[in-house]
Amino acid sequence: MPRSVELFGDGRVYEIENDQVVKVTETNGDIETLIDALRFSVATTFIIAPPDKQPPDVAGRRGSKHINQAGFKLLTTFEGCVLTAYDDGGGVLTIGYGHTGNDVFPGMTISQKQAEELLIGDLEKFESYVEDAVEVQVNDNQFSALVCFCFNVGPEAFGSSTLLRLLNEGNYQGAANQFPVWNKVNGQPWLGLTRRRLAERALFLGKPWQSFLTYEGTGQEVTGETISEAPRTLKLTEPMMQGEDVRQVQEALKRAGINLSPDGFFGKDSDSAVRQFQKQKGLTADGVVGAQTLKKLGL
Repeated sequence: MPRSVELFGDGRVYEIENDQVVKVTETNGDIETLIDALRFSVATTFIIAPPDKQPPDVAGRRGSKHINQAGFKLLTTFEGCVLTAYDDGGGVLTIGYGHTGNDVFPGMTISQKQAEELLIGDLEKFESYVEDAVEVQVNDNQFSALVCFCFNVGPEAFGSSTLLRLLNEGNYQGAANQFPVWNKVNGQPWLGLTRRRLAERALFLGKPWQSFLTYEGTGQEVTGETISEAPRTLKLTEPMMQGEDVRQVQEALKRAGINLSPDGFFGKDSDSAVRQFQKQKGLTADGVVGAQTLKKLGL
């Protein structure tokens, strides 16, 4: 039986499934709390109870799953933490790991420990939402990866995602491969999100995720259960990048008619050669050897 949400005159929001109350939210007449309760609900029906209807009895309620230590570490590593209250740009006072609410005031400062405690409290609604939305069995790492993902993209996006649909169909690998899809800002891949999505995917698959903190690829190298060795995004750095991949790019540039002596070191000559090649091919001449430049080079 589909889940329904019923709002009673006492200000409580009851979520009912199979004629049993599975969740109760105290709104105390606060509209923002009500909106939040609806936002983090998977219910398909919303009902305002008649004034004379008695609220249902709250019998035994199921326990709640929580993000594990690995997931919490992943989330706090990728989320920014600010220990002094600030305006988020929309007039909302924010502190810690994106915490907002009536308990945040101008000039407020907290410790790192307090920031993590606030985050644990904020995570409860995401944990509850993921637990409600997922219809198949998941282990602790899978659940934690999903909570990290939901915390970042929001319950609406997670709830309507192909990732969740595939997971609920029992296609765990297909769901895992959906994580890297969510790496764009304004339609363009963003390296920070690519790193986060691949880290979440690794956790979902029960694999180490820390290596993705310095990942330099595009995130498109996901195949099957593994992520193949991705071509590095080559560019001028200090110290210089070096290796066989640099030599291969240099040789491809030389074949393309660019005057360059392949030596395996990405120095100023390589940077200039790449910019020259990119300009010839109508690409952004930034000296960065990414997916598009590699494709034009035939690599």
